[in-house]
Amino acid sequence: MTQHGEQKDTDFGFEKVAWGEKAQLVRGVFDSVANRYDVMNDLMSAGTHRLWKRFTLSCTRLRPGQRALDVAGGTGDLSLGMLQQVGPSGLVVLTDINAEMLRNGRDRLIDAGHVANARVVQANAECLPFRPSQFDCVTIGFGLRNVTDKAAALRSMRSMLKPGGQLIILEFSQLAIPALRPLYDAYSFHVLPRLGQIVPATPPATGTWPNPSASIPTRKPCSA
Repeated sequence: MTQHGEQKDTDFGFEKVAWGEKAQLVRGVFDSVANRYDVMNDLMSAGTHRLWKRFTLSCTRLRPGQRALDVAGGTGDLSLGMLQQVGPSGLVVLTDINAEMLRNGRDRLIDAGHVANARVVQANAECLPFRPSQFDCVTIGFGLRNVTDKAAALRSMRSMLKPGGQLIILEFSQLAIPALRPLYDAYSFHVLPRLGQIVPATPPATGTWPNPSASIPTRKPCSA
């Protein structure tokens, strides 16, 4: 609420929605695409999202034995890369606010053989449930735009870093070449929605799964 009692708005794609509604709307979107998220990314970006993530991983400066936190990591692309960097003696924690996305990410980590050096935690980026100064690197890839209170998320992620650690944010921005904007807008508004309809939905998995975070020092949840 604003100081005049008016409801605060925030961005949801190209629309404005009530501040308190965004989290639920985002959750609904990712619940519906969780099982086809990677295929959709490949299709909609022609595979270039993998190049962007590869560049992000080249910036982590992680070494064997270190710890990394992948915030809003979804199906775990960045987590998988950082697990290779920190090795068996290190640790990577994959978090996401969406249970279905996190379920897919957890399965990918297990299928790749990462069990002892990986953890999966359902968490809100605005209030990460870990004690401060635990991680050498914190990443968030294409997730900050989905956060309602971005300032709170940035503060929370920064607090997770050890002295000298780094926060890496991979996100879209405005085109640097104005002449290309009409083409980009046409692709965004007309091509992408059609591509999203091509990939068939897969029924979500059922049942519950453990949250193996016992070895990660946590803190009390932040107050609202």
